[in-house]
Amino acid sequence: MHSLTLAGTPRRGRRAQRLSAALLATLALAGTAALAGAAAPARAAEIDNAITNVTVTPTTPKQGTQLTTTIAWQVPDDTTAGDTFTLALSEHLKNLPTEFALRDPATGAIVADATVVGTRPSVVTFTMTDYAEAHLNVSGQAFVTSDFEGSTTPSGVPTPFTSTTNDGRDFTTVVTPTGVPRGQDQPTKYGTYAAADQGRSTAARFLTWHVLTPLGAFESATTTDAVPAGQAWTYDCDTLVTDSIRLKADGTSAAPVAVTPTSSTCSPAGFSVTWGAQVANVQDRVSIAVSLPAPTGTATPAQTFTNLATVSTVVGGVTTTGSVSSSKTQASAGGEGSGDVPVPVPAVTITKDDAAGNAADTADAAVILADGTASLAYRVTNTGADALADVTVSDAVVANGTVTGLSCDFSALGGPATGVTWAGPLAVGASFDCTAALTGVTAGDVDHHDVGTVTARGIGSGQAVTASNDWFARTPAVAIAPTTPSSAPTTPSSAPTTPAAAVPAARPAAPAVSTPRAAASAGLAFTGAELTGPVTLAALLTLLGAALVVGSRRRAARAALTGDADRTHRGE
Repeated sequence: MHSLTLAGTPRRGRRAQRLSAALLATLALAGTAALAGAAAPARAAEIDNAITNVTVTPTTPKQGTQLTTTIAWQVPDDTTAGDTFTLALSEHLKNLPTEFALRDPATGAIVADATVVGTRPSVVTFTMTDYAEAHLNVSGQAFVTSDFEGSTTPSGVPTPFTSTTNDGRDFTTVVTPTGVPRGQDQPTKYGTYAAADQGRSTAARFLTWHVLTPLGAFESATTTDAVPAGQAWTYDCDTLVTDSIRLKADGTSAAPVAVTPTSSTCSPAGFSVTWGAQVANVQDRVSIAVSLPAPTGTATPAQTFTNLATVSTVVGGVTTTGSVSSSKTQASAGGEGSGDVPVPVPAVTITKDDAAGNAADTADAAVILADGTASLAYRVTNTGADALADVTVSDAVVANGTVTGLSCDFSALGGPATGVTWAGPLAVGASFDCTAALTGVTAGDVDHHDVGTVTARGIGSGQAVTASNDWFARTPAVAIAPTTPSSAPTTPSSAPTTPAAAVPAARPAAPAVSTPRAAASAGLAFTGAELTGPVTLAALLTLLGAALVVGSRRRAARAALTGDADRTHRGE
């Protein structure tokens, strides 16, 4: 007879161990991931449909002037601090502001902060403050006033200015610029900002003026410039640069080429540059940076910087002098927002028990009173969102019995130690206790029934509030004497009989302890309760993996023993 050998069983056992170990690791990682996911903090939300309208004005601007983009917006009532919405402005706009705030015009509180990223197109992001959490129906308008690109918006040509919201909605205004650019047969001048803040934050070399001669040919030319009266900026002479620009046959300009003038002088108040002979279709240009004595500030109105230059050219021995002016106005932005202050909702509760803690607030839960008396305990709690005034507690007997001696202790809250009325204020979440005596509950078919009531007035809302709580009891027709089962013989006692104590008919579960209502949180609180489910899941997954490993190891051990027995039987 041949023995039956389970060849390969130990190998399968080892394979099972490896698979079980891998499964254990996977389950543990899954549990850890669940735990980590639950503990991850909440992130600010991007608000859809916040922007309700976008317009651009004026619709027929003169070339070289500014346009204003007006943005109407409204956010939902569940908006929290840090939530955002964005708008990609028209690609034709340039020289935009970098940041601004939207304020409540009544209080000056910041409703939202706005930042502008100078991409193309530029994107403005509005970030809500905690103002939105304390108000309802928060809405407003923002504006951005800036230059527009003349090269992409020809005069007389209707051009769409389209802005796009973060949720993909477009708002378009058709703009038709007017005016004719100054011809190159005359002197020209323009300014360029050195930085996006346009002198609001940085005063040094914030702006560069460029002055060009008319197109050559000419025998010589002179460019002179001075700081106009009323302007606070000055020239930075070490930044003066001279070059020439050739007009190509297709009407575009070639790259500037550095050129050395015949002579030049410069001071903080002005400069003069003299040019030599120039060939046809070439202009000479001088560029120089200017500085302010101090930044203009980020919250001040936009300032306008102006300049007037003079250019003289000599052609055929005849001198022609022309003046050219230019101005640059800082971009500006701002706006406002407002909302409704929510009216606090007042609320109050009253609970009533006996000395044993019996709520007995329904007839089915009536307390049995052996002698027809009970001590009553009341608790009044402000469960609303408004402090309460003119607090009054009362108790009315509906049937069978008398409630007397009702008195409340307000002293812990700054009120009197006795009485049933208090002017307040009873703060949100605060409580006080009252006591009274119930007597005269007679046996019969009619239960005792009384109602404790509290009334008050919300201080902020002005609304009246009230709450009541019923209490039921009965006295049995035949006195109920407590008995104690015993197998031992009883011995008559000569001691006086003690009246039987009140025995509850069906004592309900003790009422839950009321917890003062917590103040509303400004953010997403992490209490640890959120982890209960994930922690339990992680523990179960880990135990399951461990059980699989133990089981596989036992099977492998049995297989190894069987293999050894078979080899012994064969004489191996």
